[in-house]
Amino acid sequence: MDKIAIINLKGGVGKSVTTINLAAEFSARGLGVLVVDLDKQANVTKFYNALDYDKPSTADILTCSKDILDVVCPNACKGIDILPSNMRMLAANKQVLTDVSNVPQQTRLGYAFDRVEDRYDVCLMDCPPDLDMGSINALCSADWVIIPVDCDEWATDGLREVLEHMQCLRMYHNHRLKLMGVLLTKYTRTNAEKQVAKDVAELGVPVMTAMIRYTVKVKEARSAHKALRDYAPGGTATQDYADLADEVLDVLGLDVSNVDTEKRGAQ
Repeated sequence: MDKIAIINLKGGVGKSVTTINLAAEFSARGLGVLVVDLDKQANVTKFYNALDYDKPSTADILTCSKDILDVVCPNACKGIDILPSNMRMLAANKQVLTDVSNVPQQTRLGYAFDRVEDRYDVCLMDCPPDLDMGSINALCSADWVIIPVDCDEWATDGLREVLEHMQCLRMYHNHRLKLMGVLLTKYTRTNAEKQVAKDVAELGVPVMTAMIRYTVKVKEARSAHKALRDYAPGGTATQDYADLADEVLDVLGLDVSNVDTEKRGAQ
């Protein structure tokens, strides 16, 4: 299972939208997909209609109070399984920080993934816009990181901090961690946005070839609880996310032509 953390310390850059639409693209190609919601706002969980305070959530994995198999919601959407989130992540983050047990704080999610390693092809982790214990656990368990950056004048706010924290975690906790690239979102091809792309490239970090163009269809699809490929099959952002999925699969070395289409979600 290839694990990808989608993170930026800035909100509203398209982390959840990217998670949702990449998951839909991967699932449509026959891959088994696990989506992990680590944000207390639970936007991804709400998108899949999986918000339920009477059921376990990702918070229970971080506090080691539930097994991952008790938390996962199978077939949340067309073969996509999800580890849901809710506002209990606030208390969970504090509890993990003050926990004096022998269970390492930053690798609890990674240990949980060992239980489902063979059940999925790809895991997408939607991280909150801060470096809390959810984000740290995501980065300590991830193989790859994608950093969505929206094309405005404060586009690189928080980017350097993410890169610095990745370097530290890579050194001490997760030697596998690699940056797949910065993903430019809400792109409209203006001179200002071309400058943003140049500024990001000058940081010396890889930039995804695919860029997500701005369209109102993104907001409409999210409100309709549909992935773009289902809501607007011929849309520009739909094609952009399809291109992004192909680019990611190429980096991962996954050949979808040979994927077992029966391998989708928890068995």
